[in-house]
Amino acid sequence: MKPRVTLKAVAAAAGVSVSAVSMALRDHPRISEAKRKEIKRLASEMGYIYNRHAANLRKGTNDTLAMCVNDLRNPVFSEFLTSIERHFRLRDKLLVLCNTHEDLEIQTAFIRRMLEQGAAGLLLSPVMGTDPAQLRNILRASFPTVLMSRNLDDEGFDHVVNDDRLSLRLAVNALVELGHRRIAWIGGGQSTSTAQDRYEGYGTALRAAGLPLDPELVLRTPQTTLEAGHNAMAEILRKAPDVTGVVCFGDLLALGAVTACREQGLTAGKDISIIGHDDIEETAYFEPALSTVRVHKDLIGTTAAELLMQRIDTPLAPPRHRVIAPELVLRGTTGPAPGA
Repeated sequence: MKPRVTLKAVAAAAGVSVSAVSMALRDHPRISEAKRKEIKRLASEMGYIYNRHAANLRKGTNDTLAMCVNDLRNPVFSEFLTSIERHFRLRDKLLVLCNTHEDLEIQTAFIRRMLEQGAAGLLLSPVMGTDPAQLRNILRASFPTVLMSRNLDDEGFDHVVNDDRLSLRLAVNALVELGHRRIAWIGGGQSTSTAQDRYEGYGTALRAAGLPLDPELVLRTPQTTLEAGHNAMAEILRKAPDVTGVVCFGDLLALGAVTACREQGLTAGKDISIIGHDDIEETAYFEPALSTVRVHKDLIGTTAAELLMQRIDTPLAPPRHRVIAPELVLRGTTGPAPGA
């Protein structure tokens, strides 16, 4: 391997001082434009690579930001990540990503590693079972942190979340207006704020419509996958074959439920209505296209990124909380209740 090309080597080749090379590479106006171009050309030809770590040490800053998500297999997080990465890239920040697989040990180890590396801040979608007191103990070094998508029982953290109670009220109300009275819930991740709030919205909407919350129509799943949705729907149809409407924690569960109905000879949107949640990109292209509650993932992602930058700049500011309203999108998997 060739030795790393230094500023001193570039300066010697250009016949200028090391400080002049440094200023030229940073487009400092004290160096003429012609000289800047010449120095940049020489640096490129020689293979000079800017040592950002050394620069950060000199300035006492760090351009690295950390993001920790609970499960990248869920397409929702890929869409969150797209907007967040773009936001930071445009601000010349480097984003380091960790997929925790819902494992508390992986989450803890990653956060400690980012603290050791001197990262400037953290975006966190906490794993199931995250204890806010334990998290605060890990973050005792005043590590700027913003929670996104999921919340914790600690108002001291900045957070950006979807209005999950509203989501399920919108979904249930839509089915009630279509004449449905036997409306099931397929939910996952029950120990998370997201699942708890969506289930609460489901129950609130049923009560507001004068409908009972029937335990036979509630099926909780440990996973939010297609397979989990398929199996849950099959179980609901076995226990309560008179069900006509289903609301699901997530789109993958809903798509699995549609498949299970098809296997039982039921057509989604005609014999039974199914509404998902999140509006991942694929849902509009299935047949029939999935009705869902659209989470404004781009807005949540960019808002979380901006809150993190604000927390880094103003570490003593009061906690900032943002709740983003969702939007109901009715497509082919919903229709009037049979006989309504």
